[in-house]
Amino acid sequence: MFVKSFALSFLAVALTALLGGCGNRILRLDFVPVDEPLSAQTVEKDPTSFTNNKIAMIDVSGMIANVKAKSLLSDGRNKVSDFRETLNAIERDPSIKAVVLRINSPGGTITATEMMYRDLQEFKKRTGKPVVTCMLDLCASGGYYLSCASDYRIAYPSTITGSIGVIIQTLNFTGTLTKLGISAKAFTSGPHKDMLSPLRPLSDDDSTLAQSLVTQFYGQFVQAVKAAPNRVKEADWPMLTDGRVVTGQDAARLGLIDQTGTINDAFAKARELAHIDHANIIQYTRHDEHKGSVYAASDTPTPQVNMINVNADLSELTPLTHPQFLYLWTGQ
Repeated sequence: MFVKSFALSFLAVALTALLGGCGNRILRLDFVPVDEPLSAQTVEKDPTSFTNNKIAMIDVSGMIANVKAKSLLSDGRNKVSDFRETLNAIERDPSIKAVVLRINSPGGTITATEMMYRDLQEFKKRTGKPVVTCMLDLCASGGYYLSCASDYRIAYPSTITGSIGVIIQTLNFTGTLTKLGISAKAFTSGPHKDMLSPLRPLSDDDSTLAQSLVTQFYGQFVQAVKAAPNRVKEADWPMLTDGRVVTGQDAARLGLIDQTGTINDAFAKARELAHIDHANIIQYTRHDEHKGSVYAASDTPTPQVNMINVNADLSELTPLTHPQFLYLWTGQ
């Protein structure tokens, strides 16, 4: 395993050297322990006061799934696990008075979303620390579901949010296989054991069963939305829960969120709810994850090649490679 990891690291170094060309550059190779713990890093100090009060910022970016986000040189991190670990660290620090949750996500798997939603609810009950959500470019479906566990929600006017609903995407290759002279036969213990298999046509009974599950999960989603603080008029619920996305500006007007604003407005609201006037902004990170400001702290959910950081993360697409029930907006 070590030899393989070293070989990949050496390959990345060579590739980086070729891509980097000439110029004023450095090349660094770090060997980081896989069990590197989270540690608090001050992102911004309060410029007007020497205070011990803190507000913790948590990022939830990209696809929400209970899997490791693997890359070429790393086994990656599990968003659900990191979220729970971060909440536990915040709970242990009495100087942290509030949390700002920054979401930039299209949603994800139903169970992973539910796990994070419940963890946040239980954290609030145990600690009494207020949680303010700031929605960035995208806070749709499961991302919006997670925001429902917070006390207050702010979105930029241009944020895409909503998409309250459930989807399961199926594929069927039987027509193509038949043309190629390939047949598939599954021996099952019951007629629905291979339901949604891409190797056989979808029966009417399969469709009915799948739709019943979608309806059940959808009801759970709507229940969470209605239980969250909102100002939605009763007549608007059918329209707002039909799966459509809306802008942050429309979400505020329709009552799905509390207001439009910026990340600074989210920190101000967090201080207000925590009954404090001043606080430093911190974030829990791992080795060498420097955060120069609150704007630099959001993850990049797209593949990138950046010096020694060769990140070709395809694990976020895993839930789409086989049928899964998703709180996910697929329009991005």
